[in-house]
Amino acid sequence: MAGGMRKRPGGSVTPGYPNYRWAIIAVIFFLGLFENMSLLATSIVNPVLLKVFHFSTAQVGALSSVSSWIAIPMAMIGGYLADRYGPKLVGAVLLALASVGDFLWGGSGAMSSMVLSRVVYGLGGNGGATPVGNRVIGLWTPPAERGRAAAIFNFSFPLGTLVLIGIGLPLEFAFGWQAPLYLLGGLGVLILILWLAFVANRPAESRFVRPDQSDYMPQAPQADRIPLRAIIGSSTITGTGLAWGLSGWSFIFLVQWLPAYFVVNKHLNLEQAAVASIGPWVGGALMGLLAGFITDALLGRTHDLRKARSYLAAAGQFVFGVAILATLLAQSVVAVAVLLFIAEGCNELSASIFQVIPVDTLAERAGSATGWIF
Repeated sequence: MAGGMRKRPGGSVTPGYPNYRWAIIAVIFFLGLFENMSLLATSIVNPVLLKVFHFSTAQVGALSSVSSWIAIPMAMIGGYLADRYGPKLVGAVLLALASVGDFLWGGSGAMSSMVLSRVVYGLGGNGGATPVGNRVIGLWTPPAERGRAAAIFNFSFPLGTLVLIGIGLPLEFAFGWQAPLYLLGGLGVLILILWLAFVANRPAESRFVRPDQSDYMPQAPQADRIPLRAIIGSSTITGTGLAWGLSGWSFIFLVQWLPAYFVVNKHLNLEQAAVASIGPWVGGALMGLLAGFITDALLGRTHDLRKARSYLAAAGQFVFGVAILATLLAQSVVAVAVLLFIAEGCNELSASIFQVIPVDTLAERAGSATGWIF
């Protein structure tokens, strides 16, 4: 599957898959990294807003939820538009909107303007970006590599949490609550430049892919010829959506609950709680990335998507549930941290596989299929 040349059975040599496909996957990885950090910026900014602006907890909670509610319709809209007009244009618009939203929030001084900034971010946020990334995977990676591509894309989400904690919090302490938001806005602009310079809708449209290597992907039917009811009626896609939703809510639960749990129940100070809270995200990042290699290897051996994808994802969710329940019985902080490391690792293993199932099922409408279940 490497780039360069491949041998036909008769011994003649034909152009292989272009290595540039992995550069494309790297760009959507940075898309996901930026979008997730922008989404979770509320977790480090909101506590400061409570003190600086004397907002109520209800106001801060509403501010946190604005972009999440907008992400629901934007997932379907963004996915459909990516299928219809191509991921390059749609991804660029989303990146621009999300970057503007971050800059606007940093410059806000009242609740009304902050809500407006999160609305703007929500229109370009990870609700639409995730289907766009999956559409790119469907257009650029052959079926045997899609697990790895989706895992790399999904890797950006737990890694974004780690980067936000590691960089955003020190910036906030040193320069004020606006600093991480301005940094995120600048990061979004940089990724937008990379997106416009390097992303193409298809290998044949990329100036970085040789013409004799541009037809390695099978030609899919026109996306607009596949009705929406075929997506909604797919038990595989809808079932994956339900499982992926539970996995996502588990992720949000850990983000919101974990630091407070260590402070209130285990009586750690804020610095100790922050260190203890990092463990699950390290486990999630590592296992989520490893999942792509595992599932593709299983697919290569079994040639069975159900065994390579669905069964492995189900096993990950089972272990996740057992580990979370075990934390209720754990007596020490170390035991809790280890169990949560295992739990989030298995949760992200499953999430990486959930990410690729819509592409496996309907590659020609991977954007809409992902938007439906996101």
